[in-house]
Amino acid sequence: MSAVQKTDLVIIGGGAGSCILAIRLAGAGIRSVIVERQPPPDAGCALLPAPPPRGEIIQPCTLSVLDEVGILPELCAANVHRFTKVHFHEARGPLLCTVHYDTLPKPYNYALNIVPDILLQQLQARVVAQPLITRVWRATFQSLILESGRIAGCEVAVGGKTRRFLAPMVVGADGVDSAVRNAFGIDSRLHRYPEGYLTFWVDRPPGFDSCLRYYAGHGTTLALFPVSKEMLYLFYRISARARDTIQSAGIERFKEDLLLRHETLRPILARPLEKVVSWDQVGFRPAVRVHCRRWVVDGGALIGDAAHAMNPHVANGRNAVMKDSLVLAEVLEECFRRGDFSEKALRVYEVERRPDVDALQRLGDELRFIWDTPVAPVVWARNRSFRTIHRDRQLHDKIVRTISGVAMEPFTLADRFRALNLWPLS
Repeated sequence: MSAVQKTDLVIIGGGAGSCILAIRLAGAGIRSVIVERQPPPDAGCALLPAPPPRGEIIQPCTLSVLDEVGILPELCAANVHRFTKVHFHEARGPLLCTVHYDTLPKPYNYALNIVPDILLQQLQARVVAQPLITRVWRATFQSLILESGRIAGCEVAVGGKTRRFLAPMVVGADGVDSAVRNAFGIDSRLHRYPEGYLTFWVDRPPGFDSCLRYYAGHGTTLALFPVSKEMLYLFYRISARARDTIQSAGIERFKEDLLLRHETLRPILARPLEKVVSWDQVGFRPAVRVHCRRWVVDGGALIGDAAHAMNPHVANGRNAVMKDSLVLAEVLEECFRRGDFSEKALRVYEVERRPDVDALQRLGDELRFIWDTPVAPVVWARNRSFRTIHRDRQLHDKIVRTISGVAMEPFTLADRFRALNLWPLS
């Protein structure tokens, strides 16, 4: 048995980008259905596995997006961590570089580090309050509905039944292994990096400053990010192949090895780590990259990881999908006004977003190589470059604008020579 519902737009995937897209279009009188695999927040999730510990940076480029949909003041007032500085250290402790977000133009000259659920809950509250948005929970995408070879909606499975949604536009926001992308027939390449990240939360140590900290060594990366007044988020790079070996050695051995590699952090982390007593408290985040030949088809578009997952080193995945949503909403408003959902009309979205996304993917790969390399000459060049950036305002400001998403300004060959002190400083 199948139920049929007409709407203007179907979005597969219920993350932050989907919510922003639906909220923005509702303001233009456009109806959306959001199809979500998860149960509703108030359904009780005792039978589902707990999500892995995560922390995410909301970059300055995205603060304006959240301001536009009206939730930035509420988010800043929540138990999140606002910061203006990021410290980059060698693994053994010495400071390499400090990046200052407060050199950016006001009012978005800061960033937020958050537990992702806080942002999603606030966006979902806006979705619930909007009568033009329907959410379908515990639902999975099955197939597209085609009429005369064109997309006319999709079928989803809900509680063992099939529901049909008729709409001139379908958006895939269903992540790295996107079923919608496959249904669109979009060629893609999925690259799985040989490393991943162990992620966990600990109590925020007394006196831990407001800055975010990265520690890089020969083949290791450790990050310490405050995400609230009480909590510190840690992620630690490991070889994906070594994951089973590390876990079989036991959680206590892992903690001691971490502290041995970062001995200067022992006074800060030893006591908080005492509460990490089981691997159930530790998540694993694989690192992947997705590259698609195109992001749009007649009557369809991809956003976020479905179109362009990137290495987490660049700290922009969540930010990228929210920017995607805002740009796509503007394009779709014009498509609905004209009744034109052709690939040509939708390509305006891809043309605007793709250059920045491609730059972020390249930056993610470069940062991954620079920070995770065990090669001694590269480590030397990395450390020398960051010390130069620390004192060279021109290079510093350029890297801040790029990391924050305010402007994509990749380092030129001249910049690299300058960072290595092979080019005169101004």
